Amino acid sequence: MKLLSRLPVKILISVVVGLMLASVTTIITYNCPPIDGAMGCVSFEKAVMHPGDLFNNKQNSLWHFSETFVVVALASFGLISTYSWAQTKKKT
Repeated sequence: MKLLSRLPVKILISVVVGLMLASVTTIITYNCPPIDGAMGCVSFEKAVMHPGDLFNNKQNSLWHFSETFVVVALASFGLISTYSWAQTKKKT
């Protein structure tokens, strides 16, 4: 618990959680080639599997990734800060 009271640890945890959730929730779609006369399909891929397409901003994926990262990182930082503040109040 004492570790969570340090600011760099809170920031690191928030950044890691934000990156993990943003990379999993950002979806990039690709058209599949037709096979044996079928019309084809659409493939939904995660940004973590295609980082090049993320950085090329295909389908506005970089914007979605950045937005999700910022929201999740700030929310997790707020939750961690509130939790550590509540734990210090509980001790006194």
